[in-house]
Amino acid sequence: MSNNQHLPINHGDAPSQRSSTVGLGPISRRSLLQLGGLGAGAVILAACGSSGDGGGGDGGDEQRAEIGVLPAEGTSGHAFLVEIGDGITENKPEFTYEYTFVNSKVRPQIEQRWRAGSPPDTDYFVFNAQVPSTHEFTPNLLELSPYLDEEIDGGGTWRDSFLDSTSAVTDLDGETYGIVTDTHLVALFYNKEIFDQAGLEPPQTWDDLLEVSAELTKQDIAPIAVTGMYEPYMGFWIDSLFQRIVGYDKALEAAFDGDYSDPGYLEAAEQLQELRDQGAFLKGFEGTDFTAVQMEFFQGKAAMILMGTWLTSEMKDSIPEGFQLGLTTFPTIPGAAGDNEAQLAHSNVMVVNKESPAIDAAIDYMRTLTSKETQTKRAQEQGAVSAVKDVPAPPDVEGVDTLLAETEKLNVRYFGLEFVPDRFTPYYHEVAKFFFGDYDAQQFIDALSKAMSDVA
Repeated sequence: MSNNQHLPINHGDAPSQRSSTVGLGPISRRSLLQLGGLGAGAVILAACGSSGDGGGGDGGDEQRAEIGVLPAEGTSGHAFLVEIGDGITENKPEFTYEYTFVNSKVRPQIEQRWRAGSPPDTDYFVFNAQVPSTHEFTPNLLELSPYLDEEIDGGGTWRDSFLDSTSAVTDLDGETYGIVTDTHLVALFYNKEIFDQAGLEPPQTWDDLLEVSAELTKQDIAPIAVTGMYEPYMGFWIDSLFQRIVGYDKALEAAFDGDYSDPGYLEAAEQLQELRDQGAFLKGFEGTDFTAVQMEFFQGKAAMILMGTWLTSEMKDSIPEGFQLGLTTFPTIPGAAGDNEAQLAHSNVMVVNKESPAIDAAIDYMRTLTSKETQTKRAQEQGAVSAVKDVPAPPDVEGVDTLLAETEKLNVRYFGLEFVPDRFTPYYHEVAKFFFGDYDAQQFIDALSKAMSDVA
């Protein structure tokens, strides 16, 4: 996977990034806090300091905010974000902006700036309500409720403009520490032409999926493209089943304490084993990397692929002209005790440094970035998927806006394990062995329980 400049989101899935530097970043929050808070006594690195020219969080005359951004300078995504600040400055000359790249490759430097008490005024990757290791960092962050509860142009509050599902990653113990500037769902993509020719409808339930898979196999069509070379992508399947059958919160706890005694876990594994034993996965998937698998899907060699909605941006140059792409939710399991209306997702959560001397400028920037007008333009021009209400889907991800509107919770993919490498690796290694046929369902659950229990 490449860092596609048309979609400035840290997918965290390129092979070079598959480590503790993906997703929310490699920061050791506990050690960071032990090194000191962001108080008046913190050591300031002058060369890296936030560059407020004056003013402060209580509304000074001039404020220069340092905005952390994810797309690199020189990309269209970066230029888009600079244009937002230029527009604000034109109307409010007292607010000016500079932009600092804060994505994966530079996280160690950004984290050092937090330790030194001189971080950017806004940042990403340091907080997510569903990632427990980030909770201790909240004393360093601005609590956003007073700003979110203010009315905005067009009526309603700023908080009301976001999809309700975003609160799962922004709100902790009744307080809000971030906003979602863009997001991605893990969804089931399908080849409309293959489905039409086979006389099939996209599956809505797990039973539908089993039936569709069996029928496609009869017609000598590979049902599902999946890579065996990047284990967490196989994990999308079992993680989604755990979410559906036992519930996300419970499955997250199990990933950290190893308690897989609930019979729902075995049921989920049995469902996946049935799909596996049908021969539903593309032949040779065990040795095929994720880019090649995605190519095979777009070349019509498989009917479906479970992937994040970054798929179309990252494969933009490889999608054949006229390819008919469909999108639907991961199949539901009627009557299950888990979460049938939730989706696994990767959301970028933007936060504000509580000690920023340019809070008002930072908030103005964030409000403009997440306005319906800006988000619509960003979807159309940059392919970004928005978590703001009534923003249409990007042209190449038709239907994702409907899926988002129907989603009750955007749950962090991989149960947040990508931020805990000691758990991430063994968890998905056991998943891979299950996919490869080394385990049956019971053996897989036993092995997964042991692997997660053995991690200190």
